[in-house]
Amino acid sequence: MKPQLKPTNILQELLLFGIPSVAFVLVCRLLIPELNLEYRLHPALSWFLGGLLIFLPLFLLTFYLVRKDGFRTNSEIRERLRLQKMSSRDWKFTIFSTLAILLLTGTIMSISKFLHAQYGIPEIETTPSFMAFEPFQGSQRYLLLVWLIMFFFNIFGEELLWRGYILPRQEIRMNKFAWFFNALLWILFHICFGIQLMILLFPILFILPWAVQKTQNTWVGITIHALVNGPSFIMISLGVIG
Repeated sequence: MKPQLKPTNILQELLLFGIPSVAFVLVCRLLIPELNLEYRLHPALSWFLGGLLIFLPLFLLTFYLVRKDGFRTNSEIRERLRLQKMSSRDWKFTIFSTLAILLLTGTIMSISKFLHAQYGIPEIETTPSFMAFEPFQGSQRYLLLVWLIMFFFNIFGEELLWRGYILPRQEIRMNKFAWFFNALLWILFHICFGIQLMILLFPILFILPWAVQKTQNTWVGITIHALVNGPSFIMISLGVIG
């Protein structure tokens, strides 16, 4: 008998988002500074290792939960996580959503610069202290290989759990508004970044879950997340942009 998809309840959602959120705060505020100060690791490497401690468990947890729910074969797991072939409609949603996120994020930054210039209001800090580092020089560029591993589990860990596993179950209970509640819980996961960076992240935090629910395809979220985060980080780490 084919396993049935069951709705989540509020407690399950709070646990699945809340426990990783607390762990993320502890890693970012305690572990990463410790790696920097006590072990003299490069700040970027500390972030990559700390991030991996969060994102790898999310990735593994997804497959544990899916199998626990009775989805065992590869085809069942792909269908359960809504990992479908991207259609032309999916690509349109992906491109539109990515451009909208970049445009709105840029608008927030421009407004922040304007308020600073006109009224002296401090600009939004785009990088929390635990992620701050100078552009890579020379052999430091090899650290991007470590980043690539962390980046994979970052994107797939979050998207498979938040959008592939949890969102479909939220849709049963909350129908067309499920993406909004998914976004609110996703904000909780980013609380370790501080309020300023969270404001800057609002476009992706809301648009991405919406796009995934509209298309019913987790690959849409994976692609948007990767396009928004990946190229920008590489350019910053290489000093192409500040």
